[in-house]
Amino acid sequence: MRDFIKKYQDYIGLLLLWLLLIIIINPIGDFPLNDDWCYGKSVKTLYEDGYLKLYNWGEMTLVGQVYWGYFFTEIFGFSFTVLRWSTLVLGFATIIGIYKLLTLAKLSRWAKLIGVLLCVMNPIFLSLSFSFMTDIPFMCVTIWVFYFFTKALKTDTWQPILWAILFCYFAFLIRQLAWVFPIVWLITFVIVKERNAKNLLKAITPLLAVILFSLVFSYIMESNDLLQERYNTKFGLLIENIKGLRKGLLIIIFSYFFESIAYLGFLLLPIHLVYINRYTFKGYKIAALLWTVGITAYLMRLGKVLPSLDNIWIDFGVGPTTLYDHGGNFTQSPDPTAPNWFWQVITCIGIFSSVALIFHIREMVFSMFKKKKVDSLVVLSFVFFLVYLTPFLIVGVYDRYLLPLFPIAIVFLGVNSPKVPQKIYQYCTYGFLGLLTWFSVSAVHDHLSWNRIRWEVLNKLTETIPKNRIQGGVEYVTWNFFSEEQEKWWENVNEKYTLVFKPNEHQQVVEKYEYSRWLPGKGEMYLVTAKN
Repeated sequence: MRDFIKKYQDYIGLLLLWLLLIIIINPIGDFPLNDDWCYGKSVKTLYEDGYLKLYNWGEMTLVGQVYWGYFFTEIFGFSFTVLRWSTLVLGFATIIGIYKLLTLAKLSRWAKLIGVLLCVMNPIFLSLSFSFMTDIPFMCVTIWVFYFFTKALKTDTWQPILWAILFCYFAFLIRQLAWVFPIVWLITFVIVKERNAKNLLKAITPLLAVILFSLVFSYIMESNDLLQERYNTKFGLLIENIKGLRKGLLIIIFSYFFESIAYLGFLLLPIHLVYINRYTFKGYKIAALLWTVGITAYLMRLGKVLPSLDNIWIDFGVGPTTLYDHGGNFTQSPDPTAPNWFWQVITCIGIFSSVALIFHIREMVFSMFKKKKVDSLVVLSFVFFLVYLTPFLIVGVYDRYLLPLFPIAIVFLGVNSPKVPQKIYQYCTYGFLGLLTWFSVSAVHDHLSWNRIRWEVLNKLTETIPKNRIQGGVEYVTWNFFSEEQEKWWENVNEKYTLVFKPNEHQQVVEKYEYSRWLPGKGEMYLVTAKN
């Protein structure tokens, strides 16, 4: 027993940490969050009526997500609490995948554990783990695809390639973005391996397998009239934007790119700073200063300081905040909000931290031009970044789309690096991780807390008041009134009572409700009606 615990101590520790987070945050509550009302509705239809129905709200493949949730509802019955637990299981599978990936990349044990903890305590990852959104399931299979492709590069054998293909299939059944994985593999393999018939077969097989799988999937879905009307609309927008490339779009692309690396830079700050001082080319200090000042000023001018990407990590908490008084502005948290100068400083730190990524890309490119050996995993990570992120830069980035890039950024920077920083730096890292943990855990707790009270209030109100006379926020309206037959289905709500965070001067307070809030500020919601 002692040998077993010693051998798997890191895995046991991560499991205990995950269970502790679940207990502290509390996932219980039969209510939807964000867009997961739509995915839950598909699971509910499959569970209660016995057929697959994908509602015309999303545009992804989604089938894998629905059947994953259905597997849990078959055992425990349907509720959003059950669906949330199904995601938490995949959240832990993601954590183990990140740990094994960083182990395969040969990071020091210190960097490996800190890297895993930074990914876990990321407010975007932690928040989405307590929902039935598709982001954590997709991230989970993404990490395992990357792990097996990494193993295939290291061992040069077929078995991990076949495992990667299976995970590509699962990923495709959640989002068709899984197309990028075999493309990443093909480009990387052609770059790092000798070009011969045997290697060409290994390079092209995953892509051919995913093409065939997607054709079969499309045929089955179309034959049974199961595809959503909006299916693949983002792909159409991508092609349209590429064809009509214009100056305004280029500005948006650069803005999205700089925002994305600011997110990566800040939320992985200790990892970036560990490796940033290994680049000592001529003028590197000036380059780092110019990059930090220039990009920060550019984002400030555009009004795109962190956290400006919709819609999980919001002003001072996690969200989105979908009550009526936050309609169209889901990135603003209930009072208090942090001052603008605070987010400008956070953005500046993130941009400075991202210098490690930019310098490492420079080092990789120069080494390849000079025909020096570059680790295949560095190339794989870089190609993944390039291929995965490019479509989002063109059609739009949500902060949750960045999730797979966090562990892969750690791999890119730290592969084959046994470096352990000095004690003083380790203590600073623990301090940063402690603050991040406090914020993320508190923010996710608060998000679930106000939603739990919201739905208790709404469920009680609907016992005596017609549902269409209550404005309970986005998820309430969509869950109760979404219709594929009626074009303007939201007009069915003719509210007399509205639930808000902060009443305005034209509203009369009917009732005040309090919820548990751990972040600064009062946990309050109000039921209001219009003044006569």
